[in-house]
Amino acid sequence: MTFILTREQGRVIRARTGFYDVQYGELVLRCTLRGTLKRKRQSETGRRLYADPVAVGDQVIFSQIDQEEGVIEDILPRQTKFSRKYAGKHEDIEQIIVANAHQVVAVVSTQMPPLNFRTLDRFLILAEAGDMAAVICLNKMDLVDSEQRQQLTSTFETYEKLGYEVLFTSIEDPNSIDKLKNVLKNKFSVIVGPSGVGKSSVLNAIQPNLELRIGEVGEKTQKGRHTTTLVELFKLDIDGEVADTPGIREVGLWGVDTENLELYFPEMEPFLGTCKYNDCAHVKETDCGIQSAVESGDIHPERYRSYVVLKTEDTTDF
Repeated sequence: MTFILTREQGRVIRARTGFYDVQYGELVLRCTLRGTLKRKRQSETGRRLYADPVAVGDQVIFSQIDQEEGVIEDILPRQTKFSRKYAGKHEDIEQIIVANAHQVVAVVSTQMPPLNFRTLDRFLILAEAGDMAAVICLNKMDLVDSEQRQQLTSTFETYEKLGYEVLFTSIEDPNSIDKLKNVLKNKFSVIVGPSGVGKSSVLNAIQPNLELRIGEVGEKTQKGRHTTTLVELFKLDIDGEVADTPGIREVGLWGVDTENLELYFPEMEPFLGTCKYNDCAHVKETDCGIQSAVESGDIHPERYRSYVVLKTEDTTDF
């Protein structure tokens, strides 16, 4: 089979291991990666640097083989990216989940599975590391009573004061879905969150013809079951785009200066330099300005706990 000599620029809209759907105008081609490009994405010793060198959202140069297939020749520089450490033992490998998105919408749930601030804060840090804005979507508000709602509203005021937009959503509340639509309008958003928090249900509520599969949460484990199995980009009727992602259970930080982790917690900035020791890690040291700010209520204890977990790599609370 002969390759067409002309090269074109397209966009990756769906990624499976080794195969990528590239859109060029109205045409969508199933593409593979040129071998020389694979080798360019390896270290000098041949070790792979990425779980997959191509991500949904990437702008690529491709050659067309026929009306259905093509070959990716090059990956253009990314403006933004949402990456994590590759799950499992391969902690020195980057997994790029989505490239060139405008914002991350971090979805967490009130219950089933229970709200996990450690996961949420990791998503926010990864968004900042990837040069993207972040929006918090607290879903399944229909599962809480008025007192719990008030407590959650008070807690998430902490995030609003830090500049994050916070949405309280439920598929049973059309007004809350409309607010999410406004956030997604005219932007390319990546939707992330653990399994079971309702990402697919919310997207189906926004645009029913997506018909995304919906999973259930196990009663014993309180963890969701994966229904989305790959990253895929969808165009919305509201003139926006979303990349739906599989549920993320392991949120290993990538591209983050862990030696200066406090810089990713903006509420700590006013208290930096107030510690007794210049090399204070803000964990167990005495006369620590950050710990004093937690005790006085200037830094929320949940946020501080996230910092400690990340700083000490203590996963017992994750």
